[in-house]
Amino acid sequence: MIKFISILEALSTQHPIIDVRSPSEFAKGNIPLAINIELFSDAERAHVGTVYKQQSKEEAIALGYTYVNPKLEKFISDVKKVATTHVIVHCWRGGMRSQSFAQHLLQNGFLNVSVIEGGYKAYRNYVLAFFNQPFSLQVLGGYTGSGKTEILHFLEKEGAQIIDLEGLAKHKGSAFGGADELEQPSVEQFENNLAAQFAKLDLQKTIWIEDESSSVGKVALPVSLHQQMQKTNVLFLDICKEVRAKYLVDTYANSGDQFLKESIYRIKKRLGGLSTQQALDYLAEKNYFQVALMALAYYDKYYLLGLDKKISARVKKIKINTANPQQNAKIILQFMNELEKVKLTAYSHGAGCGCKISPILLSEILHTDQAPNLSKKIIVGNSTKDDAAVYDMGDGTGIITTTDFFMPIVDDPFVFGQIAATNAISDIFAMGGEPIMSIAIFGWPINKLSAAIAKEVLEGGREVCARIGSPLVGGHTIDSPEPIFGLAVTGKIDLKNLKRNDTATAGCKLYLTKPLGVGILATAQKQDKIEANDSLVAAQSMTKLNSVGFALGKINGVKAMTDVTGFGLLGHLVEMCEGSKVSAIVAFDKVPVFKEVDKYIDLGCIPGGTLRNWESYKQHIKLANDSQKTILCDPQTSGGLLIAVEKESQLEVEKLLAANGLYSVAIGEIIVQQNILISVK
Repeated sequence: MIKFISILEALSTQHPIIDVRSPSEFAKGNIPLAINIELFSDAERAHVGTVYKQQSKEEAIALGYTYVNPKLEKFISDVKKVATTHVIVHCWRGGMRSQSFAQHLLQNGFLNVSVIEGGYKAYRNYVLAFFNQPFSLQVLGGYTGSGKTEILHFLEKEGAQIIDLEGLAKHKGSAFGGADELEQPSVEQFENNLAAQFAKLDLQKTIWIEDESSSVGKVALPVSLHQQMQKTNVLFLDICKEVRAKYLVDTYANSGDQFLKESIYRIKKRLGGLSTQQALDYLAEKNYFQVALMALAYYDKYYLLGLDKKISARVKKIKINTANPQQNAKIILQFMNELEKVKLTAYSHGAGCGCKISPILLSEILHTDQAPNLSKKIIVGNSTKDDAAVYDMGDGTGIITTTDFFMPIVDDPFVFGQIAATNAISDIFAMGGEPIMSIAIFGWPINKLSAAIAKEVLEGGREVCARIGSPLVGGHTIDSPEPIFGLAVTGKIDLKNLKRNDTATAGCKLYLTKPLGVGILATAQKQDKIEANDSLVAAQSMTKLNSVGFALGKINGVKAMTDVTGFGLLGHLVEMCEGSKVSAIVAFDKVPVFKEVDKYIDLGCIPGGTLRNWESYKQHIKLANDSQKTILCDPQTSGGLLIAVEKESQLEVEKLLAANGLYSVAIGEIIVQQNILISVK
């Protein structure tokens, strides 16, 4: 009896996989290591297809048998060359071709024959989905001639995990890249081979990969993978041009002058007519070194342009004086080992916004008997516990000012800087405003951590500020026992677009733009329990700017808005309800939560801030069950926006959130004020 198995089951076994599609189907793309024993030749398949369309299914089946019957014995002998009793079969969709072939094998001595449900199409869906997951990448960059591919393989010999994109694409990535290489695979087959290589690795650990543009030769990289590479930190090998030119001569000089001449012509437009002719003259004189120098003049400029386009990327340069790939691999590993010794979260007692003083204690600290004596131009102060203060300029515009800072929530100093900056700037967006400039608040244990690491933190903050056009223009630094970083941010706003946290009205739907669980994941990292991919998920969320708040500010139906940070979702919703004199209902099953958090809750990775939050406002909350507070009181760092939207604007808001890749499902609603501020269903 035929056993039907999923593509994941098929890939997890060591049994031979037989692809019964036609040769041209197989050549276009196939499961790596699958063996093609075609049921029909290309011509036969085309004939059967024509009969099916023009006559009938029955006539097509009858014709198929006339082609297949003479081959039945050969099918058995061919399969016996690669399998004994266990074999897996597939066609395009797991239909008649694969099932009839499998039945024939069962009738001829094969005891265990499986058919892949969905066939090769299921495998392609698996491959395309595979690259959507986060990878723990380390990108190796450097100018042409740095020997990056060779370095990767020496890193592999030292125990590192690598992906050789150029090897899989059968191309060395430049005009000279076709030398001594085979024909490039189709894009489809490249994706299949690439997914198979990744699947061999431990995806929880670092994977080294060479910096590439969106394609290698004629082969395009999977879009989602390339986007991750663009966002990943780059370790850039800074090797002088003369050393690299010699490396290129050693690599390509034996490829033949005709090939080198054709390669020069391929970059003729970039080199310019005069430089092209000069390079050809050097080639005629067999002065390969000068040819290489001229080619590098183009490639260095081209590579820098690509480097500048990277999104949120940190480029760490290593000055190296040799192009010896084995030696350089050892230099790189030593450099990375030094970096990995630094664990920023070990230098702080808290993490991110989880360091916040509890709401109940903060109220006690902020209480004063002194008269506020505020200018009438201050239209938002601290009385409503809003995200920022707003000053009326008297011309319909306002100035927004806010500050936020905390201790490390991740170990990577650059990413810590990005998160702290993103979190501080969020207060401006939460008011519907636009940030215009920032100054740094920076404390550093100078006797414990180096100035180089401190610089990385500031570089991360500077990158975020520059990305949104709100430059980091100054700041203040102190020697402190723990690392501290944040910003004081100034923004501007058209006052008719100002959003407050105390203006929600009954009937509004509630939206939350980012998943909860950052505090749990951060605690897991601090306890050394987190898996690498899960750490990436948290960091990606915390570095995503709430810039959609500026657009939301222009929607009249957005009645109230705030960002969710250290007090957790319930804490910030309590502030909204208290200020607006309303109550709220939250549908727990609609609240976005990182799917990764459950396993860390089971491991006891609950932030101390969760309990402090609950104790501060539990009198205002009615839960459906006690476990809900673990999520709803989880202190967020750089969390999402909490938005109250009246009915007429819900569709507009949902479309805007979805277009920005944000969660766009309502999580609850505002109701008239009750004895209990918030009920969780």
